[in-house]
Amino acid sequence: MKHIFKYFLGFLVLGVVACKKDQPEVEYSPIFPISGEWHTHVFNEDGTNVSTINPSTAKSFSLSVAALSTYNTANNDTDIAWMRFSTVSYPFGILTKVNVDVPSVTIKSGEYVNTLPVTNKSINIIEAKILKEASKQPSGVVADSIVVKYKTGVDGKTYLIKGHRRTQWPEDQR
Repeated sequence: MKHIFKYFLGFLVLGVVACKKDQPEVEYSPIFPISGEWHTHVFNEDGTNVSTINPSTAKSFSLSVAALSTYNTANNDTDIAWMRFSTVSYPFGILTKVNVDVPSVTIKSGEYVNTLPVTNKSINIIEAKILKEASKQPSGVVADSIVVKYKTGVDGKTYLIKGHRRTQWPEDQR
C-alpha cells in the first residue's frame, strides 16, 4: 500500500509540473516582419499575367506563380537579408543578399548580385515593400502582403511580384 501511495504522489507531482501554463516567448528574427515565406505571383510591368507558349501543345500557359523567401543572415544582421526567388520558367532563380530597412518595412532598391552559378547574375530591385496586415485570405486569416518591382538581368524587362505571407492553410495557396 505504501508503494502505491508513493507512485500516486510521484505521478501527481509530475502531472502538476508538466501542466505549466506559461507560454514561451516568441523570438523573431531581427529583420521581422520583412523575413518570411511568401506566396506570390509575377506580373508584367503593366499588370498583365506573365505567360508563354508551350511548344508541345502550342497553348499559352501562365508562369506567374513564384516562390519568394526572405530570411535573416547567419550573423543576424539588422539591415541585411537573404532573398530567394524562383519561378517555373526560372527554377534556379536568384539568391542574393539585399539591404533592408526594418522600421519602414522595405527592401532597399538597388542592383544586387545573384550568388547562384547561373546565367542571371543580377537583379535590379526598383521598389520593394511589405504591407502589414493588408491581405484577407480565403481562410479568413489576415496576412502581410509584399510587392516587389524589379528588372531582371536575363531579358531586361521590368516585372512585379505581388503576394502574401504564407498562412499554410490550403485554401490560401492559390
